[in-house]
Amino acid sequence: MPEGLEALSSTLYAQVRDAGPTHGFDSEGYLRPKAHPANISTVYLGDVAQTLLKVIQGVSTPIMEEKPGFDEQTWAFTCRAGDLFIRVKSYSYWGFGLFTRCYANTITMEGPLVERARVIFDLVSSLSHKPWEFTRRSKFNSKVSRIDDNHEIWKMHIMRARDDLIELIETTLLEKGDCDDIEIARNALADDNAPAVLRALARIEADSIDVEVEDVIPDGQVMPMTDDVPFIDLSSNEEE
Repeated sequence: MPEGLEALSSTLYAQVRDAGPTHGFDSEGYLRPKAHPANISTVYLGDVAQTLLKVIQGVSTPIMEEKPGFDEQTWAFTCRAGDLFIRVKSYSYWGFGLFTRCYANTITMEGPLVERARVIFDLVSSLSHKPWEFTRRSKFNSKVSRIDDNHEIWKMHIMRARDDLIELIETTLLEKGDCDDIEIARNALADDNAPAVLRALARIEADSIDVEVEDVIPDGQVMPMTDDVPFIDLSSNEEE
């Protein structure tokens, strides 16, 4: 494990660049899209949190742990995806929250490192900006965390995910042999497109499966076919 990566949890800080009234929450605290009829209040989710929820496969409906009040961009939610537990907190770190870029998100994840690293890899690949680059460096350093340390943690997660994907490609190459999809997987990794890497490797796995078809009699028992059993065509009798 690379030095600096925790075995059980990850905490990363991200700069928010864009936010709007895209979501709300219902009376039970579940985060909902803006148009959901059960919404009782508005949430300014922001580009980082929205993208995070999109890249996590099988994520549960987030629950608002801290509901927004007058400031609709100050909140916290939790959710799960398999063995991963995710918490995202939004807050203003400068400028009294007057502008979207006044806000940062703290992303906390608990679960297997390979899954945490993959989420961060996909998040960075999908965002239009580098989340570790903050609008007000001095304010972030003094009020939240050290920018250089935070950047290093982002890089270590990305590096771990990339190493895992490289290992997966090379293992598939050794087990299944070289083919066009190996090259497609490598090119996808060069583009930081992890889903495309996995799709290419899945095609290789599917193509390598040999399905054996056996003859089965009506009651479900396998009837072995031998050369000694004569074949009789009864179709002509059925037509009479």
